[in-house]
Amino acid sequence: MKITRFEDLRVWQLAHRLSLDIANLVRTFPKDEKYDLANQMRRSARSIPSDISEGFGRFHFNDKLTFYERARTSMAEIRNHFKEALGNAYIDNKSCDGFSKKMSEIGYLLNRMMKGIQKARDSFEEKKKLDRNSRNRVTVA
Repeated sequence: MKITRFEDLRVWQLAHRLSLDIANLVRTFPKDEKYDLANQMRRSARSIPSDISEGFGRFHFNDKLTFYERARTSMAEIRNHFKEALGNAYIDNKSCDGFSKKMSEIGYLLNRMMKGIQKARDSFEEKKKLDRNSRNRVTVA
């Protein structure tokens, strides 16, 4: 299957689903957390698929990597929020473990995608360097 839009990316699909699941989860939090932890969790979760989609739309390797790194950073942030929710007994261990598994899969796919982009970037740079060197070579006859 050819990937032509960010919605085709499995990592985006999983991140989007995670965002929706977290939005549903935080509805069960105490009312006094509505604008604190619940809001932070929603925002962190939403930024993961958003940054993946924005990175997909970028043309240059380093621009793509910047947004994918932001998605990975948001993933770390949401992991911390889950520890907070668990520590405050807003969720149980089973729920936390389930979300942790989802985040691990997203992280794995995101890291794999980033490594592929880094490899393509490095290959492109090496080719440019070789082309530049071949043009600058002086042939003595």
